[in-house]
Amino acid sequence: MIHEYAIEPSVLLSWATNDRDYYEFFREYGLGTPRIFSSFPKQKAKKLRRYFLAQVSADDQSQQAMRYTEMVVKLVERIVVREVEADQSEWSQRAVAENERIPFNVILSSELIGTDRNLTPDKMYEPGSIWNHQDQLNIHRTTEGFYSAISNLLRLATEQIVVIDPYGYSDKAIKQIQYLINHLPEKRVNHQIPSITLFYKTNTNGLNANEVRERILARVRIDEICTVLKVSELEEVPGSDVFHNRCILTEHGGVSPDFSSNGYLWLKPHKSTKNRFLRQLHVQKKRENTICDARCH
Repeated sequence: MIHEYAIEPSVLLSWATNDRDYYEFFREYGLGTPRIFSSFPKQKAKKLRRYFLAQVSADDQSQQAMRYTEMVVKLVERIVVREVEADQSEWSQRAVAENERIPFNVILSSELIGTDRNLTPDKMYEPGSIWNHQDQLNIHRTTEGFYSAISNLLRLATEQIVVIDPYGYSDKAIKQIQYLINHLPEKRVNHQIPSITLFYKTNTNGLNANEVRERILARVRIDEICTVLKVSELEEVPGSDVFHNRCILTEHGGVSPDFSSNGYLWLKPHKSTKNRFLRQLHVQKKRENTICDARCH
């Protein structure tokens, strides 16, 4: 699953001093990993980049400074956009206040700052550390149980949510999508509702993309969803593998839900973009909805 990390600049600077931490940073954080950095204490990537780079002199040509700059560029490449107010107080004070408002998943600081979910680098690898994230969950095979496993991925998204489900036209899938949409406003770090796109496989029951979309909207309680929901029907390319993959993607990555025979849910992280993932499935777009629900007008 995707987890929002707040990091103190001094921690990143210390990681630039040795090979192990430097290389681990690129391996363990960012798109395709469970750990995505927060835009805190800023709200935009450009401002966050400027904030971190201000911690070193622009004239510093040391290996540490060059590594630090490279790490900052990587850090802001893909972030969780958190709505924060301008504040000139110390990073630690702001982190405590923001964590009380809407909790981070993990806060990495050079010293403990007296708030929940706070770690220092020397405690990251201890048994039971919150830095370690499971990729296998034991959940109930219900809509509620499934949503609880992926809710963090969805609540952190501000750009897009893409559901790829070959049977997305079925009653069961439609009910799951309705549940997902109706719970989107909960515990969000940003009020921006992302676009939502469903891709499903051509079926023989006669439902087209417009009809599937209307069925979804029928029990959606959020009026603005009708302006951001899009449904597309896909057909397999002749001679390709059967389209059976199910995946949920956002701008932060995604997961392929896979229930094992013993009842566990595997959440496999994805680094793919939407278009790359569709190419991997060897499918092509057949039809997409072309009309808008009356509530949009």
